[in-house]
Amino acid sequence: MNLSDGDILELNELFGALVDGTATEKQRERLARLLRDSEAARRCYVRAMGQSASLHLYAAEMQSDAPDARPSRGNLLSFARWVGGALAVAAALAVGFILFSRWASGERNVRPATRAEFVARITGEKGSEWSSGGEGLQPGTYLRKGQRLELRAGYVEITFDSGARVMLEGAASLDVNSAWDATLRRGTLKASVPPEAIGFRVSNPFVDVLDLGTEFTMIADANGGAEVLVNKGEVEAAPRGRGEVEAILLREKEARRFAESGMSDVTDRERKFALFTQPLELQRLKTTLGYAHWSFDGTQDAFSADGPLSRTGASAFALVANGGGTVSLTESPHGQALRFDGQMFAKASFPGISSARPRTIAFWVRVPEDAQPVDTWMIAWGTTFPKLGYRPVHIGWNRRPGEGALGALRTDFGGGHAIGTTSLRDGKWHHVAVYFAPGEGIDAPVQVKQYIDGRLDSSTIVPGVVRAPVGMVDATVEHQVWLGYRLTGHKQEGRRFRGELDELFIADRGLQPHEIVSLMKDNRLPESPLTVHP
Repeated sequence: MNLSDGDILELNELFGALVDGTATEKQRERLARLLRDSEAARRCYVRAMGQSASLHLYAAEMQSDAPDARPSRGNLLSFARWVGGALAVAAALAVGFILFSRWASGERNVRPATRAEFVARITGEKGSEWSSGGEGLQPGTYLRKGQRLELRAGYVEITFDSGARVMLEGAASLDVNSAWDATLRRGTLKASVPPEAIGFRVSNPFVDVLDLGTEFTMIADANGGAEVLVNKGEVEAAPRGRGEVEAILLREKEARRFAESGMSDVTDRERKFALFTQPLELQRLKTTLGYAHWSFDGTQDAFSADGPLSRTGASAFALVANGGGTVSLTESPHGQALRFDGQMFAKASFPGISSARPRTIAFWVRVPEDAQPVDTWMIAWGTTFPKLGYRPVHIGWNRRPGEGALGALRTDFGGGHAIGTTSLRDGKWHHVAVYFAPGEGIDAPVQVKQYIDGRLDSSTIVPGVVRAPVGMVDATVEHQVWLGYRLTGHKQEGRRFRGELDELFIADRGLQPHEIVSLMKDNRLPESPLTVHP
């Protein structure tokens, strides 16, 4: 049932008495009946308990005197057992009690760990042999943040989410630190860094190498040193372990050796340059690619899709405007774009969009500099699995400065979110690509990668906590894509988007960084099986 204003006032009074420890037996019985009969009341309870604990902790941090005693955990847990035993309250309520007990004890971060965040992928190999623990590592394998690779022999190519590519030659040991950072512990590494990945860093106990858009080789040898050879472009190399030593700039065909004794020349540099510039044929990742594309060029009220998935159910976008009205089109870098004025929205059928299969959503967007927080909702779709509480996924811009940069690209899902750093509220056209993979298993973390103008803008997420499902997905939302419209829970909520959208692509897998850049530059994707070439 829905809660009336009177119900909410009564619940707040009962919650207050419970937290203060003044609840009478009659109040406890009344609260128990409400929690037993109403899912809305149970959700309200969990929110109120969490807010009460958070406010208490915040006030304790702000005052100079000793904080008041926290609500008794014993009383609260006793009440939880009493409700559970007497009324068999739903599992969502039990979760609320557990969360509150952790909040009250100072354990404020109850989100799932992000240890399994993927930041790179193996995209090629030749004669690779792995040390113990490397079973199953092959082209297509995703690599976790913090994962160590022990290559006994052969070659492996790793593509980081930033777009940097690393060729590892065994025997070698490499730590995958993040999408922008790796540590070579021993062996040989060759890095190729496109302009979109400038800033990629490779470290070693003797040197840190910051790439400035180049191709370089690092050799960590058995004599306790590391050699850096710049094949193309330039790098910034900072010696380590010898106090305040300034970084040096190494340009094309320059090389240095870094060791405990200091810097020196690489004596056989010409031989090594020749060796590491020779082509190497690898067995590479091959995969099919399905997608649908909407150009929004034309003058009709419905815009058809093209691409392989348009032949399997992806429909035209139907445009809707409050109180009637006409379709609004504007010029864009690729012809015509849809202009959203806060009233119009659009939707299209897309079979499978609500499933757990990974997707990449790419489009061009222009957000006005004066866009308001009610204007953020660009793209949304419903989900069909309880892991996200059947809640929708939204791609928009961040309207909450306390959680990140105002106007930054933001993807919301099931209580969690990913936020970038680049504001879209500048009145300029930007290319946006979002890889979203909810994961098949209940324990698998949600993966979100956000790219703006071909560059990785964020790769870490705030997982959130799904306290209780909002119910089964509405049939009017399932397997539908919405433009310029906010969905809430499993229903249509109605807040809109103000700005312009163009050239929407939805792919049925995660696009690799170079594919995103190619899409941004050429506005097209291949339909045939994809082979990644050097």
